[in-house]
Amino acid sequence: MLLACASARACDVCGASGSSQGLGILPQFYKHFIGIQYQYRSFSSEHPGLFENLPKERSTEYYNTLQLWGKANIGSHVQLFGFLPYQYNNRVTDTGTGTYNGIGDASLLAMATIIRTADSSNRGIRHILLAGGGIKAPTGKRTTGAGNGEMMNIQTGSGSWDFILSANYTLRGRNAGFNTDASYTFTTTNAANYKYGDRLSVSLNGFYWWRINSFVLQPQMGIRADYALHDYDNYSRKWLNYNTGGYLTYITAGAQVYYKRLGLQCSYAIPVFQHYASGYVEATQKVETGLLYFF
Repeated sequence: MLLACASARACDVCGASGSSQGLGILPQFYKHFIGIQYQYRSFSSEHPGLFENLPKERSTEYYNTLQLWGKANIGSHVQLFGFLPYQYNNRVTDTGTGTYNGIGDASLLAMATIIRTADSSNRGIRHILLAGGGIKAPTGKRTTGAGNGEMMNIQTGSGSWDFILSANYTLRGRNAGFNTDASYTFTTTNAANYKYGDRLSVSLNGFYWWRINSFVLQPQMGIRADYALHDYDNYSRKWLNYNTGGYLTYITAGAQVYYKRLGLQCSYAIPVFQHYASGYVEATQKVETGLLYFF
């Protein structure tokens, strides 16, 4: 029984339970697109022993996501975004490796155009504000039961229906501008009565772009902050898990390249301020890259 309890407690501080879906700088506003995106995140975790005289266990968690996503314009004022991820996650310790892979949780966002100005001469200031929300469905494979030693935070799905509020604003002059993106995820309980904490993500990016014949190059740099509330081991009984939740702040740099109907996006993020899972989890790096096709 003691060994089972220790295993359950250790699993609660594996990596980060989930990351909110951001839109970032949206290219070619008037067109539909479909794309594939790869995301890599890694975390270093320290697992406290059940008793003071027990040694601490250390592990590294790797999260790999290959995601199919796209956008469809509904009229001139509504945009639908869909996301279907495939997860390959593993946790490496001195005693072994645990791996979870499969389809992740799919999500759908509907964004309405609140503000939009256009200047076809490219000489004036233009800006656009999108706001809306959506839903995340529990399509990811999940093994329930933290009490059985399952790694709650590294599985391919959360097992819960979650609801998302999102806003995206871009201001651009002739060749430079900035974008800010924010999303808040309201989580619900899953079949095991486990509830992940609500999550807030905010980013701010500056960018500059050049056009060379049919090519467009757009480097960008900015900052991203993620904040998560504590999870509940048992939401009905309000058993708060203090070894979860916290904040991560990243410095990000990347670039977008477009050629006719094709687009390439890549970015790298490194944490500069963080306090996650009571200090037991440390984020190391985050990499994203992807291809887009416009039509």
